[in-house]
Amino acid sequence: MRPIIIGNWKMHLGYGEALLLANSISKACEKTPEVDVVICPPALYIFPIFEELRSHPRNFFLGLQNTMWEDGGAFTGEVSLSMVKRVCKYVIIGHSERRRIFGETDEMVSKKTRFALESDISPIICVGEEERFHLEDYYDREVARMKKEGGILSQIDRALHQVSHGDLSKVTIAYEPVWSVGTGNNANGAYAAAICFIIKNYLAEKYSPAIAKEIAVIYGGSVNSKNVPELLMQPSIDGLLVGGESLSTREFGAICKITSEVKSGRAI
Repeated sequence: MRPIIIGNWKMHLGYGEALLLANSISKACEKTPEVDVVICPPALYIFPIFEELRSHPRNFFLGLQNTMWEDGGAFTGEVSLSMVKRVCKYVIIGHSERRRIFGETDEMVSKKTRFALESDISPIICVGEEERFHLEDYYDREVARMKKEGGILSQIDRALHQVSHGDLSKVTIAYEPVWSVGTGNNANGAYAAAICFIIKNYLAEKYSPAIAKEIAVIYGGSVNSKNVPELLMQPSIDGLLVGGESLSTREFGAICKITSEVKSGRAI
């Protein structure tokens, strides 16, 4: 599986800044062809960036930060995936900020996931916990808690409800502990790897080991170039969802470069 690095710009940058950043990241991608790089700008900038970067590396892609689950209609302020056909390859769904600030539910995440797959756009489904798990002392209890309503495994179940087995290879699961997002308090490599391993093992039990291998499981939460090696040396972590550091070409480029080195074995 190719490693994937996703930059979520959230609600940042002016028009000119966005074009410059996208251009510089696109050029940086030429140095890391082994890594798939996705940037998710504010929806307003998707088409200008697409027009600006018609000639871009094959490993560079655009994604939306959110979507509605309908092709069109009376949904003020929303964006449909039919509007970005052949422009975006990915869409982020169920980010913790969408759930916490805008009240997005598991049912809404499920609808958006199915709509993304029907639109031939790959969903990046975010799941995470409010409080740190204590796996070192209560492993079985904590895994059982993950399966209960609202737990991360329950979130995955609800998101993938009615998704066909043939579509699962297009899905990315982004594990983002809510207590870490935007706080600078990231999960260490061992902790993140343990949760991602539990997710992969759960998918293997629910579907099959072969299908589980096709589903990318990535980590997000206060990611920076300093903690990337520790995170990506873990075999259960296939890539990263990057927030604030994706707004810096130098930092985001460094993250992609380190990812390429670690996943290819050159940094070990």
